[in-house]
Amino acid sequence: MLELLVLRHDDAYTHKLPEIIHDAGYQIINLKDLVACGRRAPDSAINLEEQRSEILACILTLARQLNPGWRLHMRDRRLEAPAGESINLTSLEFNFLKIFSMVEVNEAVSRKKIVKEFGEDYLSYDQNRIDTMVKRLRKKIETHIHVKLPLKTERVRGFSFGDVLIIDP
Repeated sequence: MLELLVLRHDDAYTHKLPEIIHDAGYQIINLKDLVACGRRAPDSAINLEEQRSEILACILTLARQLNPGWRLHMRDRRLEAPAGESINLTSLEFNFLKIFSMVEVNEAVSRKKIVKEFGEDYLSYDQNRIDTMVKRLRKKIETHIHVKLPLKTERVRGFSFGDVLIIDP
């Protein structure tokens, strides 16, 4: 899928832009947000850093709308699904999912690495604890959020997360 982000445009064509994009065979997503982002009148009192910060915030908002992914909120240990529903996590569940935000989508994380991230000794750690936690976590997400958690068990290799997982401060 081709995604296009328009950062600067001529105001005379703003009202024609949706028609032009649609006629070219593309789907339009949140054009209002995009136009609103570009409408802010220049203000000489606002410094360059504030303008950069506003533009970055606008781009991040649009990116989240185009490809929201799953989000881990650090402050309150909460997992947010792509559709916006969220659920509070235990500290163990949060630490477990945080591991997958540091690897590529669908990249397997070994049980040994998971146990190490928990701060435990792999040789003395009961592997059934991981399986039980994963089973409960999957059920918790499906019950409360009504979405299947894209956490896959990779035979012999460990676990992988099949979608984008982003950590929000």
